[in-house]
Amino acid sequence: MSTSAADAEERRPFGPTSGTTPGWIGVGLAVVALVSALVGDHTIAATRFALGSAIFGLLTWCFMLRPRVVIGSTELELRNPFMSWHVPLASIRKVAVRAVTRVHTDERRYDGVAVGRPARSLMRSRPSRQQSLGVPGFGATRVGEDPEARRMPKGQLDADMTADFVVERILAAADRARSLPDAASTPRRSFAWLEIAALVALVVALAVSLLA
Repeated sequence: MSTSAADAEERRPFGPTSGTTPGWIGVGLAVVALVSALVGDHTIAATRFALGSAIFGLLTWCFMLRPRVVIGSTELELRNPFMSWHVPLASIRKVAVRAVTRVHTDERRYDGVAVGRPARSLMRSRPSRQQSLGVPGFGATRVGEDPEARRMPKGQLDADMTADFVVERILAAADRARSLPDAASTPRRSFAWLEIAALVALVVALAVSLLA
Protein backbone atom coordinates (compact mmCIF):
# COMPACT_ATOMS: atom_id res chain seq x y z
CA MET A 1 0.00 0.00 0.00
CA SER A 2 1.32 3.44 -0.91
CA THR A 3 2.07 6.09 1.72
CA SER A 4 -0.68 8.38 0.45
CA ALA A 5 -3.24 5.56 0.51
CA ALA A 6 -2.29 4.61 4.04
CA ASP A 7 -2.46 8.22 5.13
CA ALA A 8 -5.94 8.57 3.63
CA GLU A 9 -7.15 5.45 5.45
CA GLU A 10 -5.81 6.56 8.84
CA ARG A 11 -6.83 10.22 8.73
CA ARG A 12 -8.38 11.41 11.98
CA PRO A 13 -10.01 14.85 11.84
CA PHE A 14 -10.65 17.15 14.79
CA GLY A 15 -13.16 19.92 14.17
CA PRO A 16 -13.29 23.41 15.70
CA THR A 17 -13.36 23.44 19.49
CA SER A 18 -15.48 26.61 19.60
CA GLY A 19 -18.03 28.37 17.46
CA THR A 20 -19.47 25.28 15.78
CA THR A 21 -23.06 25.83 16.90
CA PRO A 22 -23.09 29.57 16.07
CA GLY A 23 -21.41 28.68 12.78
CA TRP A 24 -24.15 26.27 11.71
CA ILE A 25 -26.80 28.74 12.87
CA GLY A 26 -25.14 31.45 10.79
CA VAL A 27 -24.99 29.22 7.71
CA GLY A 28 -28.61 28.21 8.21
CA LEU A 29 -29.76 31.82 8.49
CA ALA A 30 -27.76 32.72 5.39
CA VAL A 31 -29.41 29.90 3.42
CA VAL A 32 -32.89 30.95 4.58
CA ALA A 33 -32.20 34.57 3.68
CA LEU A 34 -30.77 33.58 0.30
CA VAL A 35 -33.74 31.38 -0.58
CA SER A 36 -36.27 34.00 0.52
CA ALA A 37 -34.50 36.62 -1.59
CA LEU A 38 -34.40 34.37 -4.66
CA VAL A 39 -38.06 33.35 -4.50
CA GLY A 40 -39.28 36.86 -3.71
CA ASP A 41 -39.37 39.93 -5.90
CA HIS A 42 -36.65 39.93 -8.54
CA THR A 43 -35.44 43.44 -7.87
CA ILE A 44 -31.94 44.85 -7.64
CA ALA A 45 -32.39 45.22 -3.87
CA ALA A 46 -33.33 41.55 -3.57
CA THR A 47 -30.30 40.60 -5.67
CA ARG A 48 -28.00 42.60 -3.39
CA PHE A 49 -29.56 41.02 -0.32
CA ALA A 50 -29.11 37.53 -1.80
CA LEU A 51 -25.46 38.20 -2.64
CA GLY A 52 -24.80 39.64 0.81
CA SER A 53 -26.42 36.60 2.43
CA ALA A 54 -24.32 34.25 0.31
CA ILE A 55 -21.11 36.09 1.26
CA PHE A 56 -22.05 35.99 4.95
CA GLY A 57 -22.78 32.25 4.79
CA LEU A 58 -19.55 31.49 2.94
CA LEU A 59 -17.43 33.50 5.38
CA THR A 60 -19.16 31.81 8.31
CA TRP A 61 -18.34 28.42 6.81
CA CYS A 62 -14.71 29.30 6.12
CA PHE A 63 -13.92 30.83 9.50
CA MET A 64 -16.10 28.82 11.88
CA LEU A 65 -16.72 25.40 10.31
CA ARG A 66 -14.02 24.61 7.73
CA PRO A 67 -10.94 24.60 10.01
CA ARG A 68 -9.68 21.16 11.03
CA VAL A 69 -6.69 19.42 12.52
CA VAL A 70 -6.34 16.21 10.53
CA ILE A 71 -3.86 13.57 11.71
CA GLY A 72 -2.82 11.03 9.10
CA SER A 73 -0.27 8.24 9.24
CA THR A 74 2.57 10.36 7.83
CA GLU A 75 1.17 13.91 7.58
CA LEU A 76 -0.55 16.48 9.77
CA GLU A 77 -2.95 18.86 8.08
CA LEU A 78 -3.66 22.19 9.79
CA ARG A 79 -6.69 23.39 7.86
CA ASN A 80 -7.41 27.10 8.19
CA PRO A 81 -10.13 29.31 6.64
CA PHE A 82 -8.57 29.70 3.20
CA MET A 83 -5.40 27.60 3.27
CA SER A 84 -3.89 24.52 4.88
CA TRP A 85 -0.46 23.48 6.09
CA HIS A 86 0.58 19.89 5.43
CA VAL A 87 3.38 19.03 7.85
CA PRO A 88 5.20 15.67 7.80
CA LEU A 89 4.66 14.04 11.17
CA ALA A 90 8.24 12.81 11.30
CA SER A 91 9.52 16.39 11.30
CA ILE A 92 7.39 17.58 14.23
CA ARG A 93 9.43 18.41 17.34
CA LYS A 94 7.07 20.45 19.53
CA VAL A 95 3.33 20.88 19.87
CA ALA A 96 1.46 23.45 21.93
CA VAL A 97 -2.20 24.44 22.04
CA ARG A 98 -3.16 27.87 23.30
CA ALA A 99 -5.55 30.08 21.33
CA VAL A 100 -4.44 28.05 18.28
CA THR A 101 -2.58 24.81 17.66
CA ARG A 102 1.11 25.52 17.08
CA VAL A 103 3.40 22.85 15.62
CA HIS A 104 7.18 23.28 15.49
CA THR A 105 9.68 21.59 13.22
CA ASP A 106 13.42 22.20 13.14
CA GLU A 107 12.94 24.92 10.51
CA ARG A 108 9.81 26.87 11.52
CA ARG A 109 6.40 26.78 13.15
CA TYR A 110 2.94 26.18 11.69
CA ASP A 111 -0.40 27.34 13.11
CA GLY A 112 -3.86 25.85 12.87
CA VAL A 113 -6.90 27.73 14.17
CA ALA A 114 -9.30 24.80 14.59
CA VAL A 115 -8.28 23.54 18.03
CA GLY A 116 -7.60 26.00 20.82
CA ARG A 117 -8.08 26.48 24.53
CA PRO A 118 -10.88 28.62 26.02
CA ALA A 119 -9.86 32.12 27.08
CA ARG A 120 -10.66 31.36 30.73
CA SER A 121 -8.29 28.41 30.62
CA LEU A 122 -5.50 30.55 29.18
CA MET A 123 -5.98 33.17 31.89
CA ARG A 124 -5.90 30.61 34.71
CA SER A 125 -2.80 28.74 33.60
CA ARG A 126 0.75 29.92 34.27
CA PRO A 127 4.06 28.88 32.67
CA SER A 128 6.26 26.85 34.98
CA ARG A 129 9.47 27.06 32.92
CA GLN A 130 11.19 29.63 30.80
CA GLN A 131 10.96 27.40 27.74
CA SER A 132 7.36 28.06 26.72
CA LEU A 133 5.21 29.29 23.90
CA GLY A 134 3.21 32.47 24.32
CA VAL A 135 3.33 35.57 26.49
CA PRO A 136 4.43 34.88 30.08
CA GLY A 137 1.54 35.26 32.47
CA PHE A 138 -1.10 34.45 29.88
CA GLY A 139 -1.03 30.68 29.90
CA ALA A 140 1.96 29.82 27.73
CA THR A 141 2.12 26.09 27.07
CA ARG A 142 5.34 24.41 28.14
CA VAL A 143 7.18 22.36 25.54
CA GLY A 144 10.36 20.32 25.66
CA GLU A 145 13.07 19.49 23.20
CA ASP A 146 11.83 15.91 23.01
CA PRO A 147 8.18 15.17 22.12
CA GLU A 148 7.94 12.89 25.15
CA ALA A 149 8.48 15.92 27.40
CA ARG A 150 5.11 17.37 26.36
CA ARG A 151 3.20 14.11 26.82
CA MET A 152 1.01 13.86 29.89
CA PRO A 153 1.38 10.82 32.15
CA LYS A 154 -1.16 8.08 31.69
CA GLY A 155 -4.26 8.54 33.76
CA GLN A 156 -4.04 12.34 33.75
CA LEU A 157 -5.41 12.92 30.25
CA ASP A 158 -8.97 14.22 30.45
CA ALA A 159 -10.94 12.87 27.48
CA ASP A 160 -13.10 16.01 27.53
CA MET A 161 -10.10 18.26 27.08
CA THR A 162 -9.87 18.21 23.33
CA ALA A 163 -6.77 20.37 23.21
CA ASP A 164 -4.76 17.99 25.40
CA PHE A 165 -6.06 14.99 23.49
CA VAL A 166 -5.04 16.50 20.14
CA VAL A 167 -1.53 17.17 21.45
CA GLU A 168 -1.30 13.58 22.66
CA ARG A 169 -2.47 12.15 19.33
CA ILE A 170 -0.11 14.34 17.27
CA LEU A 171 2.91 13.35 19.37
CA ALA A 172 1.98 9.68 19.25
CA ALA A 173 1.52 9.85 15.46
CA ALA A 174 4.86 11.68 15.13
CA ASP A 175 6.57 8.90 17.09
CA ARG A 176 5.11 6.27 14.78
CA ALA A 177 5.96 8.25 11.64
CA ARG A 178 9.63 8.54 12.62
CA SER A 179 9.87 4.76 12.68
CA LEU A 180 8.67 4.45 9.08
CA PRO A 181 11.19 4.20 6.21
CA ASP A 182 11.49 7.36 4.09
CA ALA A 183 9.12 9.19 6.42
CA ALA A 184 10.69 12.61 5.98
CA SER A 185 9.32 15.00 3.36
CA THR A 186 8.86 18.72 2.84
CA PRO A 187 6.01 20.72 4.42
CA ARG A 188 3.69 22.23 1.86
CA ARG A 189 0.80 24.66 1.66
CA SER A 190 -2.47 24.25 -0.18
CA PHE A 191 -5.29 26.73 -0.77
CA ALA A 192 -9.08 26.40 -0.60
CA TRP A 193 -9.47 27.43 -4.22
CA LEU A 194 -13.20 26.58 -4.39
CA GLU A 195 -14.04 28.84 -1.44
CA ILE A 196 -11.68 31.57 -2.66
CA ALA A 197 -13.15 31.54 -6.18
CA ALA A 198 -16.72 31.57 -4.83
CA LEU A 199 -15.97 34.48 -2.51
CA VAL A 200 -14.28 36.52 -5.24
CA ALA A 201 -17.19 35.89 -7.62
CA LEU A 202 -19.78 36.88 -5.02
CA VAL A 203 -17.91 40.04 -3.99
CA VAL A 204 -17.49 41.09 -7.63
CA ALA A 205 -21.17 40.43 -8.33
CA LEU A 206 -22.19 42.47 -5.27
CA ALA A 207 -19.92 45.35 -6.33
CA VAL A 208 -21.42 45.31 -9.82
CA SER A 209 -24.95 45.32 -8.39
CA LEU A 210 -24.12 48.32 -6.20
CA LEU A 211 -22.85 50.24 -9.22
CA ALA A 212 -25.86 49.36 -11.33
